Formats: sequence, structure tokens, C-alpha cells
Amino acid sequence: MLSFVIPTIEEEAVFDLVNRIKKEFPNSEIIIVDKSSKEYRDRLKKLGVKILVQKNFGVENAIMLGFRKARGDILITIDGDDTHDREFNGIKKAIEMINNNEADVVFGNRFGGIKPGAMPFYIYFGNKVISRIFSFVYHIKLHDSLTGLVVMKREAFDSIRNLEPYRAGLAFFAIEFAKRGYIIKEVPITYYPRRFSQSKLAKSKTIYGFGVVAHIVRMARDYNPLFVFGTIGVILIIIGFLIGLYVLLNFLSTGSFTLIGRALIAFMLVVLGFLSIIAGFILDLLIEIERRLE
Repeated sequence: MLSFVIPTIEEEAVFDLVNRIKKEFPNSEIIIVDKSSKEYRDRLKKLGVKILVQKNFGVENAIMLGFRKARGDILITIDGDDTHDREFNGIKKAIEMINNNEADVVFGNRFGGIKPGAMPFYIYFGNKVISRIFSFVYHIKLHDSLTGLVVMKREAFDSIRNLEPYRAGLAFFAIEFAKRGYIIKEVPITYYPRRFSQSKLAKSKTIYGFGVVAHIVRMARDYNPLFVFGTIGVILIIIGFLIGLYVLLNFLSTGSFTLIGRALIAFMLVVLGFLSIIAGFILDLLIEIERRLE
């Protein structure tokens, strides 16, 4: 059975979305996780679907709440603003991939077909940068890690059902499933302009984006410590060499060694850089041993 989880905050488009899901997937379970007014929920009740009231904040918490109550073998979340995959072609393809064991989790890639006016350039650029950082850190190529459409196996979700989600959008799922070695794929979807009010995901999309990047890098300490400590080490070594080069050039031009303090700083930065890289190697080895034992 399919279970659809739709997070909402006063989304007018959700009414049409639910009716089309019922028509296209008649035997599916539909759960709306709502954080709106009582008047809005009274209108939702007329749809004849399960409604959960969200007490905390964040789309990640809303989706986790819905998935924990879902009964389906395949779990699907889609934004309630009806901007994603209105023809459901991406969802159908994702279900087929999961049923054929080609993937455990499938993300919708909005960059596969963005309609004019659907995504402002700064959000487009930010999403691209965040997805590239994610792909580099976790060695899984995702073009759109902040999409609002994800389809997953029940067993994949069960591996994280007890986690407390952090503020990273659906990148939370991408990070946690990548850490656990699940097969993650993408399907292109069409992305449409919003028909009603503006998104209530975050007050500032820019600050939200920086927060997502911070979580991606922070989680990488547990998944790929060599990347984190290695990057820090390389930066320290480069800075140390540059300072040391300045000291050397000063000595060659003046004939006297006067920049002793800067020379010591350069030496310490290079040593700390190499120690950071070695620490990354050791932690990476320990994590790999732990994974093999598991």
C-alpha cells in the first residue's frame, strides 16, 4: 500500500492535490500533517483523510510524524502547495524503481523541468550549491537535495524512525539514508509556480540554506571525517606555507631574520594541518572498521 504524507500550513492547493491523489492512486493512504488554524482543519476534515496536528516546528518534524503513523509499504511525501509533479509521472517512476529494487529512496529532481517563474534565481543557485556540497561530501549524486518530493521503502524509514530530525528540510533524509548506505536515486519532475500564498517553510530562505549546509558538514564528521579534518588540515597548511613564504622572501630581501614570530606561527600551522589530516585518516579508519563489524 502507498502512504502519502502532506505537510501543510494554510495551503489552499492541498484540497485539489488530495482529490487528484485519490483519483490516481485510489487505494492509497493519505495523511495530512497540519499546523494551521482550527477553521482550516475543519475544511480539511471534509476531504475524508487522516489529519494529524503538528505541535512542534519544521517540515522535517511534520513528515516524520506522518511517516510514523503511516501503514504503507512505500512512503511518499509531497509538498502541499501543489508545485511538484502534478501529473505524478515522477512518483509513478519512483514507485516502479522501488518495486524493482533499483532504489531504496528516490528524490524528485525539480531541475528536470522548472516552469517559468517557479523558482527565483537565488533559490535556484542556492539549491545547486547545497546539492553539490552534499554530493561531494556523501559521494551520492543528487541534483536537488532540497526537493519536497521523496519516495522511500518502509524499511529505509524504519531505520531512522526514532531519530530526532534537525532543521535541514528533506536533506535530513538524504543525509541519514546516505550515512546508512541505502541506494538513493533521483527522478526528474516538473516544478510549477505556486498558485496561492507564499511558502511558509522559512522566514528567510537564505538563512535556511546556510543552516542546511551547516548540517550537511556537521553530519559529515560522523560519515566522512577525512573530508572535514582533511579540508581543515589542507587550509592550515596552505596558510602556513604562505606565511612561511612571506618570511623567506623578507629574509632574502633584507638579509636578516627578523620575523621570528611569524615563522613560528607558520611552523605551527603546518604542523597542526598535518595533525588534522592524520586525525581524519584515523577517524575514517575507525568508522570503516565499525561499519564492517556492523
